Amino acid sequence: MTGRRAVRRAAHSALSLIAPGAGARWATEAFSDTRRLGRKPDNVLPLGARRFAVHGSPDISGGYLWGDPADGAPIALLVHGWATDSSSMHSFVEPMRRLGFTVAAFDAPAHGVWDGSQATMTQYTQAVAAVLDSLEGRVRVIVTHSLGTIASLSGLALRGADLDAMVLLAPACTLGGVLDRWDGAGMRVPAQTVRRVYDELHRRNGVPVSHWDAVRRGAGLSWPVLSLHDPADDWVPYADSETIARELPGVRLVPAPGVGHIGILSSREVSATVTAFVSAHTSRPAPAIP
Repeated sequence: MTGRRAVRRAAHSALSLIAPGAGARWATEAFSDTRRLGRKPDNVLPLGARRFAVHGSPDISGGYLWGDPADGAPIALLVHGWATDSSSMHSFVEPMRRLGFTVAAFDAPAHGVWDGSQATMTQYTQAVAAVLDSLEGRVRVIVTHSLGTIASLSGLALRGADLDAMVLLAPACTLGGVLDRWDGAGMRVPAQTVRRVYDELHRRNGVPVSHWDAVRRGAGLSWPVLSLHDPADDWVPYADSETIARELPGVRLVPAPGVGHIGILSSREVSATVTAFVSAHTSRPAPAIP
C-alpha cells in the first residue's frame, strides 16, 4: 500500500465514523470521478475529423465526425466507457469508414475535453440522446465500451431510436454491480458507506442505482447485437456479458480471450470480428484486412 493511499484510507475511515453523510459524499465523488485514468486532454481536433454541434445537452456542445456530413451516409456512433474519452474508440474509425459509414464520437459529460471531474449516468444518457437527435436519425450502428453500454441503451430507449446493429465491448450489465465490486479507489469502503453511496447516487441521478441496468434499458431492443468480452476481464466480469446475452433477444456473445478490459479496444482480432458483424447486418461488404 502506498503512503498516500494509506493516508486517504485512514482519513476516509475517520470521516465515515464522525460524519457518515460526508463520508458517503466523499466516497460517491471517488466513485463518480471521470479523471481517474488520466487528466483532461488538450482540445485538439482528432486526425481526419471535423466537429459537429450537439444540441439539447447542457453538458456537451459537440463531437467529432469522420466523413462528409453532406453525403447522407449512415453513421456509426462510437460511445466510450467511464473515465476514458472518445480517443479510446479511435481504432474503430477506419474499419467503419471502410464499410462506408460516416463515423461519429463524442466525449461524455466531464470526460475528455469538457470541464469537470464528476458526472452521472443521467447526464451521460441525456448526452447520448442529444447526440442521436443532433445526428438527425442517421445513426444506424453503435459500438460502445463498458459502462457506455448502459448509457447507449438508455439513450436509445429515451428516443425510441432504431439501429441496424450494435456492438458491446466488455459491457457492464448494471451500475449496481460496478459499485458493489468497487474498492473505493483503495479506501476499502465499508458496506454501510456503500449503502449510503447508493442513496447519494439516487439523489444525484434522480433515479435509483437499480435503474441503470442494461437488460432493463434494452428491453425494447429489436436489432442484432454482438457482445465481445475477455473471459478473464478483471474490471468488468464476463458474467455481465453472459447475463446480457441470456436476457436480451438477438445478442450474440463471443469470447475475446487475452485482450483485457482496455486492450479489447485495440485488438486486431476484435476489430475484424466487429467489422464482419457490422458488414453482415448492414449489407455493407467488409474489406479485406491487411
